[in-house]
Amino acid sequence: MSDLTPRQKNLLKILLSSENMSKLTSLVHGSTEKDWKNIASAVLTVESAIAVTVYIDGASELENSNAGIGGIYFINTDSEKELYSFSENIGAATNNEAEYHALLRALEIGHELNINKVDIRSDSELLVKQVNLEYKVRNERLQKLHAQARDWLAGLDWSLHHIRRAENKKADALSKQALSKK
Repeated sequence: MSDLTPRQKNLLKILLSSENMSKLTSLVHGSTEKDWKNIASAVLTVESAIAVTVYIDGASELENSNAGIGGIYFINTDSEKELYSFSENIGAATNNEAEYHALLRALEIGHELNINKVDIRSDSELLVKQVNLEYKVRNERLQKLHAQARDWLAGLDWSLHHIRRAENKKADALSKQALSKK
């Protein structure tokens, strides 16, 4: 189960839900609802109860075909306690693409850390409003990144909030630091 994406885990939860037990027993000859309930409890283990806040940012230097991403996780019960951070160079990308890549990397790391409740903060109003389905995604390259992000978010308890740049200084510094890692 640990190798499954949040979307895959969510699909399994739906498939193995109590509403589907009778359908599953009719599909697989000789199986009982008890068999399926045992499979569900074995496969769908209790997830980590860690709730985190993650600040993300992307930076881009189009003239140098260079972009960086950064993010920092805090445990929700202690806003001073850093859980994890990342700073990575992603090569050529626009600033908006870098913002999406920062979100995707944060979600990927959250999956690796077995986090299922995340409050995401970004200073990119476009990213926040597109992912929250307040804005349409018109750019073709951003549409692909948007779809990936929504897939990752499907199995999570999540929120995504726009914050001022001044509140995102640490993630901003990490994304800019990644520009020099080319």
